Amino acid sequence: MIRLLFIVPYPELEERVKAVLEMHPEKDRIAADVQVLTVDETPLIHVAEYDAVIARGYSALQLKTMYPQIPIIKLSMSGYDVIRTISECKKKFQSKKIAICGFFGKLYEVDTISQLLDCEVEIFTPEHYQDLEETICLAIQMGCDAVVGGYTASMSAQKHQIPFCMISTGEDTIFQALNEAVQTVEEIQKERLVSEMYKTIIYASKDGILFVDAQGMIQVRNHVVRAMNDNVSLLHRPLRECLPFLYRTFQEVLKSGQEVSGLIHEFSDTHITVSAALTPVIVNQMISGVVITLMDITHIQKLEKQIRSRLSEKGLRAKYTFADIIHESGVIENTIDQARKYAMSESNIIIVGETGTGKELFAQSIHNGSTRKNGPFVAINCAALPENLLESELFGYVEGAFTGTVRGGKMGLFEQAHGGTLFLDEIGEISLSTQTKLLRVLQEREVRRIGDNKVISVDVRIISATNRSITQLTEQGKFRKDLAYRLDVLRIFLPPLRQRGSDVELLFLHLLKQQIRANNRPFPEIDMSSLSVLHDYPFTGNIRELRNIAERASVLCSQGVITRECLLQALYPPDLDTDIPAAPLHAKHGNSEKEMIFWALEECGGNQSKAAKLLGIDRSTLWRKLKKYSSK
Repeated sequence: MIRLLFIVPYPELEERVKAVLEMHPEKDRIAADVQVLTVDETPLIHVAEYDAVIARGYSALQLKTMYPQIPIIKLSMSGYDVIRTISECKKKFQSKKIAICGFFGKLYEVDTISQLLDCEVEIFTPEHYQDLEETICLAIQMGCDAVVGGYTASMSAQKHQIPFCMISTGEDTIFQALNEAVQTVEEIQKERLVSEMYKTIIYASKDGILFVDAQGMIQVRNHVVRAMNDNVSLLHRPLRECLPFLYRTFQEVLKSGQEVSGLIHEFSDTHITVSAALTPVIVNQMISGVVITLMDITHIQKLEKQIRSRLSEKGLRAKYTFADIIHESGVIENTIDQARKYAMSESNIIIVGETGTGKELFAQSIHNGSTRKNGPFVAINCAALPENLLESELFGYVEGAFTGTVRGGKMGLFEQAHGGTLFLDEIGEISLSTQTKLLRVLQEREVRRIGDNKVISVDVRIISATNRSITQLTEQGKFRKDLAYRLDVLRIFLPPLRQRGSDVELLFLHLLKQQIRANNRPFPEIDMSSLSVLHDYPFTGNIRELRNIAERASVLCSQGVITRECLLQALYPPDLDTDIPAAPLHAKHGNSEKEMIFWALEECGGNQSKAAKLLGIDRSTLWRKLKKYSSK
């Protein structure tokens, strides 16, 4: 709403103003207070609660002096109002010389009006309303036989008994004054909005902001600058005196009109190190001053830490601990003890083991057992991405570095893992080119985004994992020895499942519970003696393969019971038949396949895995053939 005060000198004008307000197109936005006040009553009114005031003559002049900060809209006379009133006065009083008395300012074309109306017109403009009576006397002395003017002038004319006609304000004049008031208030509100916006930006900024005019005087400063300067006020003081380290660069910016950034300075009193940027302010092709931004480097480092922390909260966290490693075998217990010791070190670790032995489970447990547990845990499978994509993921890139970059560039995994752990799975699969770049990051502890010309310091511990021998790869020239020395500082070997004894049964039951729970089925009965068949299986895929077998068994079990037969079906699903090769054993032991199979079992003490290896066939093929010959 636009709050307006209308001050009118007589009741008739009040009614006219109200009528115009009712018809005005902006009436729903205008809250108008119309008051009838004489000139001497006007100073008593309080106008601070209004957005603008509309008044006539001397009342308007008084209010402008008293309230310079509030828009005072003068209800001026129109040329039509003057001509109409003079014509009325001449006709009513047969006047020959008419005096115009009031606070109207300069009236033009008086001679033309006199000629048009065939009468003489004289203008009298007193400085104060108390002078009106004296002005009326002067008009009479100069031969004026009638007076036209405002409400205050009418009272003086009546006292001296001279004919008088009041210049009334027409509806058009009131309408124009209303429009001017609405437009003025809107412009002021816009200016206030812009002013408050800039003020809020300046004072909400975590950086120090100064505006220094062309004469080198500080005209604007926010609270951050004051805090940096040990709470000493800098306002309206010379830059050369307050911040001398900036003055020379300030002069250069004034001359060149070019921005300068990257100035580093430490405030000795507050021990704050800042990075300064100076930007010229150009108005009408003239440099009117310089905006100086002082960035607290310590604050930037804290902000960086918060960003990394938020990234960590969004998923860059290790879920597992050593307590989540299910086992009862001594070999795994010893491995966990070793990993706990390694966790407390800052040295890089490499985890060696076959596929599916739980290398990432150990990596997460080591991270959560280390001093970096509150930092991010970032994992990447190096074998899952092509070389160029792997580099952009590890090191990040700037916008425009190559086709398809996202706006603003992208933070690499090294930056995301700052203060935490980066887990590089399948490290043996990365190319020699990527190995070279990775080596430099590990040596310098700095990363350069693709397409960038600056480096970023990182604090990251590397845990890598491989199912291939790094030693053999280096001997074959497929892996850099210097990188291997950086990664293979502390080594953990994860034994395959077939070497973990009773852990296979324990893990099978655990994985079976997970599958049953995930599919919302009742837990089946288990013939515990049937679990012994698990010990004869090679588990080349280790725990990952055991998970599939547990899922298969949960589906194949009939009538809610897992039997030996059910487990054998889960372990050895039907497959393409593999013929026993025509080895020398055939020639030596005859042509009977059945005889060969039972000979191999006898040689291997009944161990089906060893027998299958001796025969050169898969364990599943041996089991199917045994089933065939046993049923005959």
